[in-house]
Amino acid sequence: MDLEDYSSVLEETEQVMRECFSKFQIDEVFLSFNGGKDCTVLLDVTINFLKNIHKRGDHIADLKILYIRTVGPFREIENFVNEIEQHYGVKLIVTEGEMKITLQRILEQDCKLKACLMGTRRTDPYSEDLKFMQKTDPSWPQMIRVSPLLNWSYHQIWSYILQRQVPYCSLYDRGYTSIGSIHNTCPNPSLAYKDEYGRIAYRPAWMLKDPSEERSGRGTKKLNKGNIVKNLDNGNCIGEIKSNHI
Repeated sequence: MDLEDYSSVLEETEQVMRECFSKFQIDEVFLSFNGGKDCTVLLDVTINFLKNIHKRGDHIADLKILYIRTVGPFREIENFVNEIEQHYGVKLIVTEGEMKITLQRILEQDCKLKACLMGTRRTDPYSEDLKFMQKTDPSWPQMIRVSPLLNWSYHQIWSYILQRQVPYCSLYDRGYTSIGSIHNTCPNPSLAYKDEYGRIAYRPAWMLKDPSEERSGRGTKKLNKGNIVKNLDNGNCIGEIKSNHI
């Protein structure tokens, strides 16, 4: 399997980071983390960037990382949050509730906060026209949204994760390509196949061939069985399954 080159978008992301941390002190910025692949890459890039800038690892403890628990979280996401804390030596701020209200409460509790690092990409809903740094909409708590990964593709995200051996949630090994809650997320039918016993199984997320189908497992609690069968062995996967982390 050929992994998509991410060097140019990584350079672009680091430039956005430089601009962000030249305008804001580290205690004025928080990183929004939900356990998904994009914000995991964002966290890894941010930590590496800060280490390179400050030439020491203890500065990472000053990075505020916010995990807003969704209604009906996957157990695997909750476990992954703990794994992330151990892997990077950080402590996440864990909260829950409706996004807008929770952000307002966080900003009121920490008056230093001025900017939020987000793992948004242009292929995400309503994100195609976003800028790397811009104010939130008037109806939202006021801060600067910083989106360093805007121009990354689905496969560039996975190239970074696999080549750099970045930890990721185990759901991605079981056919999930975009993760919400247990109420609206299922394995992607494009990754379905029949195993040697004739049972329906799923290839890992990084084997998805068509990135436009990234969210095919979102929006319904249960996928129509006919859609799964229709997608079996339809050429929507790439490479071979050799291991969970290549």
